[in-house]
Amino acid sequence: MDHVNGFTSKAHALRYLREQGHKFTSLLTSPEANPKVAKNGKEGVLTAPLHLAPFDLSGFQVCPQASAGCAAACLHTAGNPAYMKGKDASRKDKTVAYFKHRDAFLALLVFEIEALERKAERLGMEAGIRLNATSDLPFEVRTVSVAGGDIKLMELFPNVSFYDYTKVTKRALAFAGGRMPENYHITFSKTENNDTDCAKVLAAGGNVAVVCDPEVYKVATVTGRLPFPYNNAKAIDGDAHDFRPVDGVGVVVALKAKGDAKADTSGFVLRA
Repeated sequence: MDHVNGFTSKAHALRYLREQGHKFTSLLTSPEANPKVAKNGKEGVLTAPLHLAPFDLSGFQVCPQASAGCAAACLHTAGNPAYMKGKDASRKDKTVAYFKHRDAFLALLVFEIEALERKAERLGMEAGIRLNATSDLPFEVRTVSVAGGDIKLMELFPNVSFYDYTKVTKRALAFAGGRMPENYHITFSKTENNDTDCAKVLAAGGNVAVVCDPEVYKVATVTGRLPFPYNNAKAIDGDAHDFRPVDGVGVVVALKAKGDAKADTSGFVLRA
């Protein structure tokens, strides 16, 4: 694919971004670099996430409906602390590029998704992309110009499975109502103050991800049910892999607390 937003290759887009002061060398994280995403291989899916700096850490807000508990427990803090400084700087750099140099950012993203899709095909796997690994942006509305014509990003890759978690109720209900791209799956996320919205999403046939303490997580994954306040809803182990499009409908996705979430007392983490 060439001439995406006026850029002819990944190198061309990167060169432009370097001229604007950006230092990152790629947008998508290697599928092997994220242990949970790497588990998607068990589902036959080669997955690459995009990590931006969450909330307003970059000076730009990328999580419009995040709660205080969500902010404190963000997965941005998960992983090896030794790499946190560099990880933080890289994610901030990418986020600024998204807002200030979006045409080049999206062109680079297209070239990288295209490369991942080719690699997945060589391996006999499906390609998966999680664009909001640490953000909550409406990538489903983003368009790119290819060969002089505009097309939505996800429509450009009909054979790629895009998926995300969101705390934006409107987006979750739009997905549950069939108003999202066919190759885009969204899972709603519980916070300490959105139980009513969680109930709405479940009732509409959507799925809800719930971060749990170890005891609640064990109950949910062993029994396949999540008790109060989810009325014994069907639960699945969200840590077995990260490929949410295979979860079915109307289920609670139980996730064990990680990073700073382990110490949460806001109610964001569901405790026994």
